Amino acid sequence: MNALAIFAAAAGLAACARGEQINAGPVISNEPTLITTREGLAAIANDLGGSYALDAEIDLGGADWTPIGNVSAPFTGTLHGNDHSIRNLFCTNSLSGADYRGLFGCANGATIEGVSVSGTVAGKQYVGGLVGCITGGTLISNCIATVEIAATNSYAGGLVGACAGGSAVNRIVDCRADGFVSGSGSTGGFIGYVYAPAVISNCVARGDVRSAASYYGGFIGRLAHDDAIIDGCWCSGAVWGTGGDIGSFIGHHVRGTNVNCAVSAYANGPRPFCGNDPVITGGRLTQAEIKALSDGWPEAPKRAKSSAMIPISTPEELLAVTNNPSGSYVLTADIDFNGETIEPIGDYRNPFQGEFYGQNHKISNFYINTTDKYAGLFGKINGGRVGGVQVEDGYVTGGPADSGLEDVGVGGLAGKIDSKSLVDGCWFVGEVWNTNSVNTGGFVGYTADAPVILRCCVESYVANESGKSYTGGFVGNHGGGFIADSSAQSSVSSDGDNVGGFAGGVSKAARIDTSWCYSYVSSDGGHYRGAFVGLASSGLVTGSYYEDTENNLKAAGTSSGSDDYDGITPLGDEEMWRKESFAALDFDDVWKIDEETYPYLRTLFSAYELWLNDVGITDEPKPEDMPKPEDMVNGIPAGVRYVFGIDPSIGPADLTEPLLGIGFDTDGKPYVKLPPIVNTEGAAVTVQATEDLTDWDNAVKLPVDAVTGICYPNFDPIPAKMFFKYSIIFGDD
Repeated sequence: MNALAIFAAAAGLAACARGEQINAGPVISNEPTLITTREGLAAIANDLGGSYALDAEIDLGGADWTPIGNVSAPFTGTLHGNDHSIRNLFCTNSLSGADYRGLFGCANGATIEGVSVSGTVAGKQYVGGLVGCITGGTLISNCIATVEIAATNSYAGGLVGACAGGSAVNRIVDCRADGFVSGSGSTGGFIGYVYAPAVISNCVARGDVRSAASYYGGFIGRLAHDDAIIDGCWCSGAVWGTGGDIGSFIGHHVRGTNVNCAVSAYANGPRPFCGNDPVITGGRLTQAEIKALSDGWPEAPKRAKSSAMIPISTPEELLAVTNNPSGSYVLTADIDFNGETIEPIGDYRNPFQGEFYGQNHKISNFYINTTDKYAGLFGKINGGRVGGVQVEDGYVTGGPADSGLEDVGVGGLAGKIDSKSLVDGCWFVGEVWNTNSVNTGGFVGYTADAPVILRCCVESYVANESGKSYTGGFVGNHGGGFIADSSAQSSVSSDGDNVGGFAGGVSKAARIDTSWCYSYVSSDGGHYRGAFVGLASSGLVTGSYYEDTENNLKAAGTSSGSDDYDGITPLGDEEMWRKESFAALDFDDVWKIDEETYPYLRTLFSAYELWLNDVGITDEPKPEDMPKPEDMVNGIPAGVRYVFGIDPSIGPADLTEPLLGIGFDTDGKPYVKLPPIVNTEGAAVTVQATEDLTDWDNAVKLPVDAVTGICYPNFDPIPAKMFFKYSIIFGDD
């Protein structure tokens, strides 16, 4: 679809979000009752057919909220938001198992206009940020829901749970849903299920979507009515889970029409637009197009910053994830196992099915040696999401003793990734050895069903010493799903069949796109040995590149050697350093390339580079362009968010990591002040200072005043930019 059509379709919503009047909306014929308090809002339940208008910001205080209206007594009146917001909606607690949950439980023939709501809503089914269920010709316009949704059953949506019943046409116009949505079937980022006449136009969903059953999509879970139209809508959240019929925009289409709709090409990669019908397609928006469409909007909440996340900062906490593999976790510090042998997180009996956000922290120096079916930092990821995990010096070896098994895998990050899992922005550096069985990969041993692996890279030595099949620098046996925007720099060794620099084999249910490898492949006596892929039918690999080292292999293996492959382009050494050599790669949003470097992923940028990108500085900044220590956002010094992965939209009270205070004394001299530190008897506490955030090896160590916790950077002159962190050293450590 033409992206300009999407811009035009969403123009009204963009202006609405900036506070501009797009259309007059419903005319207020009767003088409405003005609402200024929580009690006044709750009192709507006493007259569900009345006319109301917000006359102040409403803070619900986080106390459990009883939805306005239900299926037997729905809201039938009018509520005008008048650009006021309703905050701290908390619709859970003792009623979390009930149906029809949201600010409103059920609306029938009602009008809700200009309402902005934020908070948390949980329930069983018919769960939405604004309304659980609409029917009877309800009109919702110019509304915004930034609400985290959790439904234990079906019909969950970021704005509305479901549109159901009757012959009157329901309308949802110029609305936005920004919250995370979790459900169990018929789950969508904007609306879960439409099985009544409806027109949904000029609407947006920006939250992630997870489902434990079928029918889930970035915008709508299921569309099932002849007189239902979705027009000029788009979504940009990630989608993952278990069960069938998953789509980047719509999960399951029975009846109805999609017109001029689009998805983020960045969030879901090659995930189908519609989960059950490949004929239904839509536009794909770039990051630049989405940025233009959402100009003036606040940033959508980051899932890793949710209060539901369990923080992990120690080796013990990381290994404890195995005790609750369905939980949601966020890494808040680098973790060094110091050469310890550990067990994989999740195995074939209890696979990892939750969420794990690494925030680009590093997990390093570990050994895994197991005869379990799946060996890797994560043994098996089944319908889960893992993002932003960087592994350094990982050593994985194993494989089950029963070498006749086919459903096995040994990989750096994971032994197996299956179901509708999403793995994005991860990196593995280390060694992977399979001593017993098939399916060995530098990043993942085996994929099945329809997982998506995006923007991941591996640098590793990969060896299968069992003589079994399917060994690859990135993936051993790509049995199902999608891999895109990924790379492998590997040495691959195997005497078995199906050996490749990137993939050992790619099945007809799998795809690889926009990826590259630089690998040395060593295989004696095996069949199907290729520089990029060992065994793959035509059309399964597209937009990809390779440089072969020493062995003069061609792209794909054959029974007697290797041959060219449409979709995989060979490159010479110098060509690997040139942007123009990689025509299929996206160098605006995904990749970057410098002189005499291979393409590398923007998700692995240093914190300093991320800051430069955010403030729009493309050249080396001048001193006056740098963030000043006194520049604060919600009490957090400018630039600190990139050192610690902290979002400045949250306040210091919400932080789980210590910050270094940066200030100026009365002479204008900058100083660093540590937070209170406990249990440090016999330890030396120092602050490290560096001008280059990526070069801590050459950082200057500064003494700290034991009483005040203050130290002064001894630079003369003071550099244009400085970065700090502190260390605690015990004895000779």
